[in-house]
Amino acid sequence: MSLLFESDYDYLAEIGQVTEEDEEARFLIFKDFPLPRDLYVANGQARESVDVLYAIPDNYNTEGGDMFWVRPQLARADGKAIPNISGPGEDSRTYAGDEYLRWSRHWNNRPWTPKVDDIHKILDRLTWALANPDAQR
Repeated sequence: MSLLFESDYDYLAEIGQVTEEDEEARFLIFKDFPLPRDLYVANGQARESVDVLYAIPDNYNTEGGDMFWVRPQLARADGKAIPNISGPGEDSRTYAGDEYLRWSRHWNNRPWTPKVDDIHKILDRLTWALANPDAQR
């Protein structure tokens, strides 16, 4: 059984967003998800993209989830801490042998509208969270 609706897959293909999925674990991985320019580094190197693991809830389209995980581990280029993220081995997720690190975000400003929202809302949330690393919700 697919994780998303066919229209979601069509939209991802339309915008050129490559994904992988693990249906059993309910993981949707956004490959090379774009990051805001000059905001993040990983291992001391500037990053323009990151792989994002998003757990699709069993009741997708009724609930949109409240966390995501990234690979590699990101740090801010300006050295400021990023709130509500985990380090290696701390509530991480593993996919294809790679560890993804948690970003906990509560979407009070971007609530999920049951039976209306879809992949567009997930992409909006990810884009917003990665552009606003200080935001805790």
